[in-house]
Amino acid sequence: MQQTLTRIAIVTARLAGTAALILGILLWLGQGGALLHAHMGTGALLVLSLWLLSLLGLKAAPALAILGATWGVVVLALGVFQTTLLPGDYHWVVQAAHLLIGISAMVQTERLAAAIGRAG
Repeated sequence: MQQTLTRIAIVTARLAGTAALILGILLWLGQGGALLHAHMGTGALLVLSLWLLSLLGLKAAPALAILGATWGVVVLALGVFQTTLLPGDYHWVVQAAHLLIGISAMVQTERLAAAIGRAG
């Protein structure tokens, strides 16, 4: 059962993360304003997958699981509040941080899935 849940979570994370990345880049380039909700939804799905993998990985890699769960909160909070952070000419710094933090969430899902696979 754990292997099945891990597989579902990692595939979901990969698809959601890739979609969120593409949609985010389109938004950043000013090409996809109507896609904002889709970007937010795919980002939330990535975070949910990260949290599921963190829960599944508690036994296999406790420190990595705690980091993943915490990182999910950071990704979600930054995504929700980024429009209010550093408005004006330097808002690109917040956008770049959001991009890097989102990509690192994708990396965290891969690391957790690998740890769970090694332990199982």
